[in-house]
Amino acid sequence: MQSAATVFEAPRSENSLSWARHSWRGGELAERLRNAPRVNLGSWPTPIQRVTRRGRCDLLVKRDDLSGFGRGGAKTRKLSHLLGHVRTNAHGELLAVAGNVTNLAFDLLQASGAFGLRTRLFIVNDPPATPGERARIFAGVLGSIELLTCGRAEAAAVVLRAYAAAWHAGRKPFLALPGAFHPACVIGNACGFLEMVEQLESQGAPLPRTVFVTAATGTTVAGFLLAADVLRAAGGPPIRVIGVQVHPGRIRLQTLALTRWTERFLGTNHRTPVHPTSFVPSRERFAHFGPGVPRLCLQVEQELGLRLDPIFGGKTWQAMQADVAANAPDDRPLLYWHCGYTPEWKTLCASGAGRGEVTS
Repeated sequence: MQSAATVFEAPRSENSLSWARHSWRGGELAERLRNAPRVNLGSWPTPIQRVTRRGRCDLLVKRDDLSGFGRGGAKTRKLSHLLGHVRTNAHGELLAVAGNVTNLAFDLLQASGAFGLRTRLFIVNDPPATPGERARIFAGVLGSIELLTCGRAEAAAVVLRAYAAAWHAGRKPFLALPGAFHPACVIGNACGFLEMVEQLESQGAPLPRTVFVTAATGTTVAGFLLAADVLRAAGGPPIRVIGVQVHPGRIRLQTLALTRWTERFLGTNHRTPVHPTSFVPSRERFAHFGPGVPRLCLQVEQELGLRLDPIFGGKTWQAMQADVAANAPDDRPLLYWHCGYTPEWKTLCASGAGRGEVTS
């Protein structure tokens, strides 16, 4: 594709979510999102990259991979609000669970350490990898994590015993479910969506007609759907949110559960619609991809300077391209939400966990 890319961002302000100054205010629910507790992680707002193709800007890229904390990505927003919630509620210990393919876990250790929060991170052997492969994946943090080799049921028992021990020790533990499955993290992503709206509006640029984002547990998609519905209810243009599934499971039901939990967490009667059309489903095993996805990632890096991995971002970009091919052009651009990069994908591919055995 013939393309040219430029980067722009809205002027920085003390409150990067000051979109209430503009044409749509969002009401009480938007205020509750803005006022949710958080800690200071990252540098906001992250820039938006405009891609001009065939003489017109038809693609925007929200560069959360440039959030400036840890590995970058939308997980910085999740952690900022998750730790804000943990600290506000005086939890003395954080217990978290992740698998072998994770960016969140690396940044969680860095973030909790920065705020002096006692943390135990349990790594489940999923997708399966050998001890040597896991040692390479988690090099540099092996002394700070607990690698579990048992099955999921036994792993759950280990974590629950650790939770009970912390509780009996008087540390008031908080258990973070895999993928940061919690309303505080949904709120963090909703605030990111509103940040994007503010940036584009301050530039006088049209808002995207569709936002494509990777969906593993549904946390990011739930936040985007919530914020898009707030915008629509306040008189803004409709923005379609498409979550591209990269982890097997009932992604819509997970997102729906998270959305309703978050609405209850915020104390609102607002009900955000979560339609099946908001997802590109997948039945693949996690971390599996066809040979075309790494080639696409390489092409995007060469032409636009964006690093994508085939486990997460590459599949989302591929789904976005399919949508472009199937639908007529529109005056409003598409937006790809860059959630970060997973450097371990090559190790997983070499081990067989990410081999292109199943095409995506």
